[in-house]
Amino acid sequence: MQAALRSQIALTLVPGLGPVHAKLLLSFFDIDELFNADRTALEQCEGIPNRLLESLLGFSNWKRVDEEISFLERHHIRPLFITDPDYPKRLLTCADAPILLYYKGEASLNATKMIAVVGTRGCTRHGVQCTEEIIAQLSAYDVTIISGLAIGIDTVAHQAALRHQMATLAVLPLGLDAVYPAINRPLAREILRSSGGLLTESMSNHNADAYLFPRKNRIVAGCCDAAIIIESGTKGGSLITARLANDYGREVFAVPGRPADPKSQGCNALLKQQRALLLETGDEVATWMGWQRSKSATCIAEKTIKTKNAPTALSSTEARLLHQISNTALLTIDQLRTCIACEPQLLATALINLELAGLIVSLPGNRYQKASL
Repeated sequence: MQAALRSQIALTLVPGLGPVHAKLLLSFFDIDELFNADRTALEQCEGIPNRLLESLLGFSNWKRVDEEISFLERHHIRPLFITDPDYPKRLLTCADAPILLYYKGEASLNATKMIAVVGTRGCTRHGVQCTEEIIAQLSAYDVTIISGLAIGIDTVAHQAALRHQMATLAVLPLGLDAVYPAINRPLAREILRSSGGLLTESMSNHNADAYLFPRKNRIVAGCCDAAIIIESGTKGGSLITARLANDYGREVFAVPGRPADPKSQGCNALLKQQRALLLETGDEVATWMGWQRSKSATCIAEKTIKTKNAPTALSSTEARLLHQISNTALLTIDQLRTCIACEPQLLATALINLELAGLIVSLPGNRYQKASL
């Protein structure tokens, strides 16, 4: 088993070798045989460029492989090779699926119903409310929610799933030693405590290279039955996820927005180009997918009311923000940045959490005021 894992990790470290060519090699050799094969045998592999064969024959970074195995063992992280029975089966249908994933958690990667929910980092109050309402409605159908743990809609999606006692999976760009963004590490821990899961194809001690961030979108798109896009500009990871979901044959839904709202232009474009179905409620997703309720509407409504009325434990930043907003009729985002000296991402997350708790409301022009009781 250890020898096979060494070869599996080593295969991901061969310079220039991507998942498509790696899978082609595996069609000729078992993983246990691959690094012992000689040049003559490797040259029989049709479709593998000579430069990649040279990289494979010259591979010697076994020290890095053993370091990674030690990290996995210390932190109880499960490696999932493409032949593992627990590897996400939906992802197997994608030509560029990673050959090796790293997983920590209890949620099934092959649950019966899996929905991706993604959107812009700079979400509006409308986007927050739509995300919360759609996921609340989907909770009646025993759905697993997948997202990318990013600031904004991703964060709201994970938090809403947790509040409604739904399984949620976070797909990360970096290794499990560096949950990104750092501000969401408490959320990642809560996902694990709530029997969710964290999934990545990146090893530990991985540089935060720019290509890793769009790369994770193919895992989000490939693992789901359908993707929901809630607020997106004309560029960004949400549209990449939508395009990949289209390519993979997944259903794509988009929440429409005002024509003049730049944070809705991506969703509106998907709808105009007929690359997404118009979505207003979570029940519409279930109807389109042919899913039956697993919980009664009454139970869901009662749970939602209890959630909304539950006391909220505020972080120090959230408490300071609420104090500032409560003592002023109206504050802009720039005024809040001046009042609260903290990182922009921390400020954005705190504002979202206060909105979700029903303590503040956001108004056009990035302005905030205390919610009326």
